[in-house]
Amino acid sequence: MKIKFLGVGSAFTTSEYYQSNMLVTARNGKELLVDCGTDIRFSLRECRHTTDVSSQDGDSRGKIDAVYISHLHSDHIGGMEWMAFETYFSPNSGKPKLFMEENIMHEMWNCSLKGGLGCIEGKQMHLTDYFDCRPASDGGSFCWERILFTLVKMPHIITGYKNFYSYGLLIEEMDHQGSRVFITTDTQFQPDLIGRIAKKTSVIFHDCETSPLKSIVHAHYDDLCTLPSALRRKIWLYHYQPHPDDRHPKADGFAGFVKKGQEFDLKVKS
Repeated sequence: MKIKFLGVGSAFTTSEYYQSNMLVTARNGKELLVDCGTDIRFSLRECRHTTDVSSQDGDSRGKIDAVYISHLHSDHIGGMEWMAFETYFSPNSGKPKLFMEENIMHEMWNCSLKGGLGCIEGKQMHLTDYFDCRPASDGGSFCWERILFTLVKMPHIITGYKNFYSYGLLIEEMDHQGSRVFITTDTQFQPDLIGRIAKKTSVIFHDCETSPLKSIVHAHYDDLCTLPSALRRKIWLYHYQPHPDDRHPKADGFAGFVKKGQEFDLKVKS
């Protein structure tokens, strides 16, 4: 299993970083896209030298077989309309599998995608016309290509009126003794939760705000620096603001900042 970061930036980033979307590649070469932000067609082009998300010759390699959506902000779903049309109108393309928590799957269609995708030449459409929908329960899991993905509910925006959660992923291969990995997606600073998850994992990819002012909706670099040193050594930081030049993650005990295009081969337990 490999994880490649198509981008590592925040919602308001530049092409130097792109938004934080990732490709998980199974051992058979099939690819699962983790989040699908507004700049996905550009970040895919840089990563794979093409914007096609479907294989034109029937080869599974280079084809987006599945998509996972963590939550409904545009840097995570802003490319879904493009993805839907790209695969729907590709003659040799099957529907990509779509994995996400069941309630936000309904909300994504009704509140974000239906306006653009709900009708084609007079035909009423639904999300299932574009994707092979595989809803998961809150705290549940799904299996894709012998890789187990467990959803972890992360607090993102807590208003008191409507709480907005993002679903992180605990990932492990079922047939191989590879690294167990956790991707936070978007979360507030949660030291107790991250501490518990760290006991089950060898690698954590943690979203990290690096701006001078704390937004509260993301874990800030300064707060993450307060985590125990043994935990920090497991953490790679991503989803940061452009040019975090005044931050020195390795000196501060982290594994480092993930770079755009960086790929992690997670075959061997550390």
